[in-house]
Amino acid sequence: MDVRTVAPSKRRVACMSRYYFHIRAGWDLIPDDEGMEFPDLDRAEMEGHASARDLGLAALRERRSCAAYALEVADATGKVLKRIRIDPVPMLA
Repeated sequence: MDVRTVAPSKRRVACMSRYYFHIRAGWDLIPDDEGMEFPDLDRAEMEGHASARDLGLAALRERRSCAAYALEVADATGKVLKRIRIDPVPMLA
């Protein structure tokens, strides 16, 4: 079925939500001011895990500790929905 031939009221619109990926370094917070749009929290969390892995591996290459680092997935209101630890060690196992 061609979407152009369907009445506008019958079209499905994919609702995307904006999620923000803040970096927590101990007590310090590096905010994500732009965010990214995803269809749901699961997809945002997948992106968060990929970003945490990349940050952890970059810290490992630079011989920096990231033991107190986390990536916080937040919604548009600022509520933290998921906290993902940035730790390269489990990624190497």
